Amino acid sequence: MEKETKKKFYKKWWFWGIVVIVLAVIGSNGNTSPQKVGENTSTSNKVVEKSTTFKVGDQIKLGNSIVTVNKVEYSQGGQYTKPAEGNEWVNLNVTIENTGSSQQYVTTLGQMFIRDAEKNSYQVAVTNKAMENPGFGLDGSVIAQSKRTGWVGFEIKKGATGLQFQYNGSMFGGKSALVDLGR
Repeated sequence: MEKETKKKFYKKWWFWGIVVIVLAVIGSNGNTSPQKVGENTSTSNKVVEKSTTFKVGDQIKLGNSIVTVNKVEYSQGGQYTKPAEGNEWVNLNVTIENTGSSQQYVTTLGQMFIRDAEKNSYQVAVTNKAMENPGFGLDGSVIAQSKRTGWVGFEIKKGATGLQFQYNGSMFGGKSALVDLGR
C-alpha cells in the first residue's frame, strides 16, 4: 500500500499567491513620486511644484505619507559616548504624517539613509541624541490621520559634504525623497 504524502503548505500555489498579494499591498505605498506639499512654517501649506531634492523644513508627500525634516544637529558625542575616530554624528528630527486610511509602519533601518558627495551611504546609528531621548524614535506604527515625530541618528565621516537624507516610502522599493541637509 502506497502512502499518500501531503504537500507542505509553503509548496502550494495558493500560499505563494497570498504572499505576492501581501507584498504588493505593502509595496504599493511607495509607488508615487514624491512632491513638496508645503513648508514647515506658519504661512505656507499649499502644494508646491515637484522637485527632485528638497530642503530642511519642506513637507514632502510620498504615497500616503508626508515627511518633514524639521531640524539637523551635528555632534562629536558626549561624556560617555562618542562616534568612532574620524567620524561624527548627524541627528535629524523628522515628522512622518500618515494621510491614509490605515496604519503605516516605519522602520528607520530600512527606510532612512544619509548619502554624501562621495556616493557613500550611511545607515542609522545609535547616537547620543538617541540615548538621551530613548522614547522619541521613529520606529513603529503611525495610525491613520496622525503624526509621529522623533530623532534618527547617523554616524558619518567627519567633514563629509553634499549630505542628503534619503527617505524610502517603503522597505520593498518604490519612490524615495532626498532632502539636502545644507552641508
